[in-house]
Amino acid sequence: MFSAALKSFGYVALGALMLALAGCASSDILLKPAYQPVGTAAGKGGVVVLAAQLDEGRADARVQWILGEVRDSGGKIKGNVVSDTSPLVLVRNALQQELLRAGYTVQVVDALPKGVARGVVLNGIVMKLDELSSLVKSEADCRISFAVEVWKDGIRTNTLSFESRSTDFAVKDREKLHYEVMQKALGSAFSRAVPALVDQLGK
Repeated sequence: MFSAALKSFGYVALGALMLALAGCASSDILLKPAYQPVGTAAGKGGVVVLAAQLDEGRADARVQWILGEVRDSGGKIKGNVVSDTSPLVLVRNALQQELLRAGYTVQVVDALPKGVARGVVLNGIVMKLDELSSLVKSEADCRISFAVEVWKDGIRTNTLSFESRSTDFAVKDREKLHYEVMQKALGSAFSRAVPALVDQLGK
């Protein structure tokens, strides 16, 4: 009888452990952003070379980047907001889309070639996306900052810095909430960045 009780206790303990692990895992959220360009500025066209040194591990499909934390209403960390794409690539791809929308032909490289006629270098990228979750709602907070160097005829002519923040909440659709706050944060930053870049590249 004692053996049977011990065995039964073992099953209960194992079940509780599996539920606990499942609960922890379910608190993580995988973000799959699909940025939609918002710029309205029109450039003079032509080729612009966009340089951004990609992160190590970019070829490893198993790599995930932690963008932020998921906390409960008491401040306890319950999981992470993660993405298969690094913040650098997310911002670089968004900038590429904005430059294409502005009328440029964009060549993406790791480093600008010597003597480049017109180029931009993206660096200093910081992206943070956190969630505060309760029984009633989820709140998301996305903060983004980056710098863009402007190059003409092989010479750096200016460095522009931008930052933005977006917050919102939802009672359901956590994935949609995270996508929307990131879209708004990126869109806000690029609504200012693109006109400035068009002006600098046109001089």
